[in-house]
Amino acid sequence: MKQYDLSDNRIALEGLYGFESHGRFRRYPAEIIAAYPRLAEADKKCVGARLRFRTDSGSIRVAFRLSHQYVDRGMSFYQANAAYAFVGPYASASYAALVSADEPYKDETIRTEFRNDGMNDITVFFPQNPTVEGVCIELDETAALLPPTPHRTARPFVFYGSSITQQGHTSTFLAYPTLLSRFFDADFYNFGASGNAMGEPEIAEILARIPKSLFFFDYDHNAPTAAFLRETHEAFFRRFRAIDPATPVIMTSRPAADTEETAARAAIIRETYDHALVRGDRNVYFIDGTTLFGDVDPALCTTDRTHPNDLGHYQIAKTLARLILKENLPAGFRNANE
Repeated sequence: MKQYDLSDNRIALEGLYGFESHGRFRRYPAEIIAAYPRLAEADKKCVGARLRFRTDSGSIRVAFRLSHQYVDRGMSFYQANAAYAFVGPYASASYAALVSADEPYKDETIRTEFRNDGMNDITVFFPQNPTVEGVCIELDETAALLPPTPHRTARPFVFYGSSITQQGHTSTFLAYPTLLSRFFDADFYNFGASGNAMGEPEIAEILARIPKSLFFFDYDHNAPTAAFLRETHEAFFRRFRAIDPATPVIMTSRPAADTEETAARAAIIRETYDHALVRGDRNVYFIDGTTLFGDVDPALCTTDRTHPNDLGHYQIAKTLARLILKENLPAGFRNANE
């Protein structure tokens, strides 16, 4: 078999902002980590990162070299430390293989081999928690290797928020950001930071500069108090809007039990939305987090009354998707030639 790595430009690496310039398996620009060292650990987690390419190789091998594996009490091993391979069009790809270790938490390399029938798109989602040090792909010696089929959505989705956004507490990688990207065949960047998304103004500016189709904005759970949320939420949004005045923004409050504090926080976020409307912004949308699970009992949708489980993330994704479709978001949502 013939080996390939990410130096081959036919293999696309998606979901790691700036990789093409800095070549690091990291999620945040270096200047953000310099300004906020507390984000250094979140930076190393390749949440949402994907390899994509097309090939007719009958056999495909994928290997990741890892460091800093650890037990995460909020996730299954398969969510935290394994990768997933899919075959077929991005929005409807079929599961092909789990990329895992023979000895969990001990092996420095996780690998798998799977079959492929004909010329197909291949998508491999990175493991979420370990630090990825290297990636290797092996194809049949005579196999063709092509760039992946372009996404149907012209520009990526961008997500910013808490551990919920960072895809915690699910059994696999299929949390709401990944699900939405599949529903709409979109590239995406996940800037979720467990416990550490605090409405940083510098991050607002960086996210505003990324070309995107939609921006999803939720860090309610990371705000230590309602007062902190009030001080930072609208300021973050206005900093973002000063650079990016047009991208549709969907802001939500925490998906939690309907308590007095939950309602107070939702009201603060609603104020950001209301004030934007008063200023003439017609590309901003608000969803009360207590509605994100739809008509499903909230007790069935979380692991700990805070973090959504697989069902909860699916319900969130469906609620957001209904808004996107209802509002026909955004203009130019599909590629112009479709």
